[in-house]
Amino acid sequence: MKLKQQTQEKDYEGKLLGSKSPFAINEAFRTLRTNMFYTSKGEKCPVYGVTSCFANSGKSLIISNTAISFAQLNKRVLLIDCDLRNSVIHKIFGIDKGFGISELLAGNGNAVDRALRKTSFENLSVITSGGTPPNPTELLASDRMEKLINILKEHFDIIFIDLPPIGLVTDAAVLNEIVTGFAVVVRSGFDDKRDLKTALGAMEQMNIKIIGFILNDVNVKVAGKYGKYGRYGRYGRYGRYGKYQKYGKYHKYGKYNTSYNNNYYNNY
Repeated sequence: MKLKQQTQEKDYEGKLLGSKSPFAINEAFRTLRTNMFYTSKGEKCPVYGVTSCFANSGKSLIISNTAISFAQLNKRVLLIDCDLRNSVIHKIFGIDKGFGISELLAGNGNAVDRALRKTSFENLSVITSGGTPPNPTELLASDRMEKLINILKEHFDIIFIDLPPIGLVTDAAVLNEIVTGFAVVVRSGFDDKRDLKTALGAMEQMNIKIIGFILNDVNVKVAGKYGKYGRYGRYGRYGRYGKYQKYGKYHKYGKYNTSYNNNYYNNY
């Protein structure tokens, strides 16, 4: 597959993983990456959906950095922006929305090469959301989506799909059969505990395959600071979800408990 080269970067350069990122940030994503490896079920190309229960959780920037972390292992990584109502992946990587997943699913499925974009990160490609369609859920639930993912799996080692909050729309649920599983981003101190429990209950009723939780915006006092990123939580306490661990059977999913500063990873 030919990929369009993109070198433009905008306002997110300091928020994406790189050689100048604080050690704590890089280590957090390495641990998240390792945990996700254990959920791949031996698939040649696992497909992970990333969602949240509510808006402004920081999911898009977190999944962008997770994709970068996998690309650093020389894995061929694809990130697809399927948050068709509120897409930001193109902003994070500094590329125009252009021809994207909406156009592919609307009937231009043979133009995959046109939709694939290279990023400034080696081994990482992106398919943007494209134009905003009037029927996002129907597009994602179509047979074309499943066929497209199957085609892409032949050319990549791992695929990440950025999806809307599950507590707002059902877009994530319609992809349940074609993804390996969903990672759910929870923003500490922001997501209401009762509303979160309700949203997770709804996910269970829809048989959503939750592989783990990523706890964002944990303000834990630790010794030292890490540049402009501020303070970070305890990266060694994986599998413990703090005040979110008592949601019935949900505490058993995954082993993610990675913390990020609220100034950088929220609202995206």
